[in-house]
Amino acid sequence: MTTVAPERAPSRPSALAPFRVRSYRFQWPADMFTSWAFEMEILIIGWYILVETGSVIMLTAFGSLMFIGTLVAPMFGVFGDRIGHRNLLAGMRLFYACLATGMATLALTGMLNPMLALVLAALLGLVRPSDLGVRGALVATTIPREYLVSAMSVSRTTMDSARFAGALTGAGLFAALGMGPAYIVIVCLYLLSTFLTLQIDAHPKVPVKEGDIVVVRPSAWRDLSEGVAYIWSTPRMQAAMWIAFLVNLTAYPFSGGLLPY
Repeated sequence: MTTVAPERAPSRPSALAPFRVRSYRFQWPADMFTSWAFEMEILIIGWYILVETGSVIMLTAFGSLMFIGTLVAPMFGVFGDRIGHRNLLAGMRLFYACLATGMATLALTGMLNPMLALVLAALLGLVRPSDLGVRGALVATTIPREYLVSAMSVSRTTMDSARFAGALTGAGLFAALGMGPAYIVIVCLYLLSTFLTLQIDAHPKVPVKEGDIVVVRPSAWRDLSEGVAYIWSTPRMQAAMWIAFLVNLTAYPFSGGLLPY
């Protein structure tokens, strides 16, 4: 009588398994450099506004401007579906670099003032809140299913490392060299991140053959309304949205970033 050996459970992929995917090897450092630049920029601008105005109210106004983009964040998801998440993310990071270049130019020429700093911060805040969501969507698009949990977990290290490395670097450069040179480093980080993002593999479009039915894409507002309707009519999606809302309402203000006060 022969006995059948029990089947071995499939081994779980290691934490470094996502780096076997070429796209992830470019996205991870790109996300890390962007997160570092974010932390440096928040600390430097906040420090500048506090020193120049001496007003905690102005400092908190700057902090609130960093999240003004949450009002338009759903549209970034719509545009990501239309132009591709890689292209959207690269465009966003190039926009960060342009704003940082403007801030560096104003600081080096002595033309910077708190109001201009707040205006540039508001422009950054329109786009910055969507960066994390687009990152996650790009990871989900490029990473195989068996590596997805590991990839999302390792991606978290890009933000956690920025909390100490980016903040310390930003404060050190600002104190040692001044605002202008510190912002030149931030510009370089954003440009390097943009370059690495463009190296991520984008899925090629499927060519349309003769006889295929071409579906006309609905308007952006139609896409947005359909997404909202899907969330509202799907209990598990609605539950996830409520959890995210409660977490942001109660816990997020205590871990939203480092302000110089």
